[in-house]
Amino acid sequence: MSRIILASKSPRRFDLMSLTGLDFEVMVADIDEDQVLSDVLHHYHDRGIRADMYQIAQEVACAQAAAKASSVLESVGADEDVLVIGSDTVVVTADSILGKPKDEEDARHMLTLLSGMTHRVYTGVSILGRGQKRTFCSFADVKFHTFDDLQEKLIESYVASGSPMDKAGAYGIQDQGALLIDSISGDYYAVVGLPVAQVNRVLREMVG
Repeated sequence: MSRIILASKSPRRFDLMSLTGLDFEVMVADIDEDQVLSDVLHHYHDRGIRADMYQIAQEVACAQAAAKASSVLESVGADEDVLVIGSDTVVVTADSILGKPKDEEDARHMLTLLSGMTHRVYTGVSILGRGQKRTFCSFADVKFHTFDDLQEKLIESYVASGSPMDKAGAYGIQDQGALLIDSISGDYYAVVGLPVAQVNRVLREMVG
């Protein structure tokens, strides 16, 4: 059995990977996420390609995932019998990509912005090793409740908890962030951070 490495420090991705029943270890990838985003944006700009934010966000998610997997694979040695899983989650509206909040005020702004509207969450996955590369993306459309007195109180309580600070779009669907959500259409686990059923199938195909 190949050595399987999850290139992520996210406890949410760790828990989801555990559902596969496969033995794996964790190594944190050292990449410059801002540089990856910049490279994708320059790709479109330099070639004069017109694309909406959803298309850009999907490419960013896959590019970040591939960069994470490549970084860890390089550190362990590509000649080893190893498969490295990189994953990245991107929250996007029609106008902008929302990363992790810089501070509480930024988190509050993001959650208020998302209220009353539908946004999209992409999670890109890249699995590298054994001379193979499989990169794919899963997504869901998430609608937040309208910004009313209750939504405002929930946002204030959620921001005060500190939970939004390490999450793209400033929320997690698996914690108190769920209280802000009206509905979801698509892959729930893409919003959590890892489309685990697809990852499991691809991994088992690659192992053979």
